[in-house]
Amino acid sequence: MISLVKKRTLSAIAILVLMLSMSIISLSQSKIDQTSTLPSFNAVTRPVFTGGDDNTTVLVARNDAVFNGSIIKAEAPLYSNMTTNVTIWYKYAGGDNESAPLLFGDEGTNIPEGLSWEDPTLMTYDNESTVEIGFDVYAYYNYTFNLNSSFISFYARYGEYEDDFKIPNIITTGVWLESYFVQEEYTQYEDIELDIILHDYNITQYGLMYREVEPTHSLPFENVTYSLSDEDVQTNVTAAIAHSYEAGTELEIRSFIVHYDNITSENRVLQENKVRLITLVDGDPELSLDAELFSNSKDISIDWFAEAINSNITAVEFDWDDGSAVESIANVSIYTITHEYANSGEYNVFVTAYAGLGATTENITILIETIAPTGTIFLLDEEGNSIAPNATDTIKINVEKKELKFNITGIDNIGGSGVEKLIIETDEGNVIESPVDIVLTVPFLEYGFHVITFKVVDFAGNEYSFIVYVNLIEKELPTYGGIPFPFGLVTVIGLIAVTLISLKKRR
Repeated sequence: MISLVKKRTLSAIAILVLMLSMSIISLSQSKIDQTSTLPSFNAVTRPVFTGGDDNTTVLVARNDAVFNGSIIKAEAPLYSNMTTNVTIWYKYAGGDNESAPLLFGDEGTNIPEGLSWEDPTLMTYDNESTVEIGFDVYAYYNYTFNLNSSFISFYARYGEYEDDFKIPNIITTGVWLESYFVQEEYTQYEDIELDIILHDYNITQYGLMYREVEPTHSLPFENVTYSLSDEDVQTNVTAAIAHSYEAGTELEIRSFIVHYDNITSENRVLQENKVRLITLVDGDPELSLDAELFSNSKDISIDWFAEAINSNITAVEFDWDDGSAVESIANVSIYTITHEYANSGEYNVFVTAYAGLGATTENITILIETIAPTGTIFLLDEEGNSIAPNATDTIKINVEKKELKFNITGIDNIGGSGVEKLIIETDEGNVIESPVDIVLTVPFLEYGFHVITFKVVDFAGNEYSFIVYVNLIEKELPTYGGIPFPFGLVTVIGLIAVTLISLKKRR
């Protein structure tokens, strides 16, 4: 019994753990599946470079490689003409020298011991550092060279960590930089600004390099360069890109510095080892209009609302389509405007909202109609005959029921707003409406004299009316009065005689 209870308890715990894990998985999946309408700032993962030995300078990761790539700090002397022996330990899936990644170096090191762009060098596979993880074998490769400069930058030539953007990994004795977007999104009308943190001294210039993203990532960069005279070890500056790209364009942006290297005695360019991707959003404002499309008044009001991304509405213009001057309002906190037209007619009003360099135009068509529609009404008798009423006479009509049938139609003017509805109102308070021509049966509470109002209303609010006077007379139905006296008496006597004769014959 105790064993059974334990089994049931363990089963319940297992089910609970399974449900909890499923809920966590579902929650994680839901987070993964979420998308955002904001432009993305993608960082590309580069390999993690770690390690060292007794004969090399210790390498310390400057930034988290998951988000910023590898920035490695070499604790080397900072005075000029001092070389430092450095070994790079590269974790790579594989396990033989033939698959070892190749490196490109920059001109900050010297051949043959240094890295070079022109002469890639095969790294050495370290057999003692192989690690098996699942079905993959991760091996460590090492490469030793002399650091004859304040920094070097390099890339993985082969391997899963090489990215399309060719973002460099950095080994530096101290000089480096990082940048951040000033705001989360930019329109096609805005300069793109980045805050840049400059580390170390001897930085003479800084700036941004940018290009439009395309599948091969091979377009040349455009550079924006600023001068810097501040000698602080750490300086915050702002760089901006003035551009003319359309909304929807994706840009790759990197920050850089020009650094005077005391070791090499030359100015060298150091790129931030992070690419920033941004998609320009549409900076034209959104504009919505609302107004009565049909009116019988020459005073027309339009409600409008406009808003823009990262900007303010600076002005709104109204072209009223009646030959008057374009009306511009600067007080954009008022969202209703009224205009008086001189004549009836159809007007196509154009409204333009401005937000800096952005502009959006919408239009709305308004019909001013002051002429009332017309209509006809006929009274139908019990035989279906039409009776045309006039404005003064009362129609007398005999009816069995307290109701009348009317055939009603409505007609609007050519080019008008159209008939909206037909209405019949009785003096007893009964109101019947129809949007189309129709035959209506109108009930009444009492016989006798009644006043009936017939109306035709168009969409502009114009109304036509006609009054019908009727007198409902209850129709007298025929009644059965029996057979007149002498004829009834003779008939009864005849029937009695016939009956007596018949009985006598039977006897």
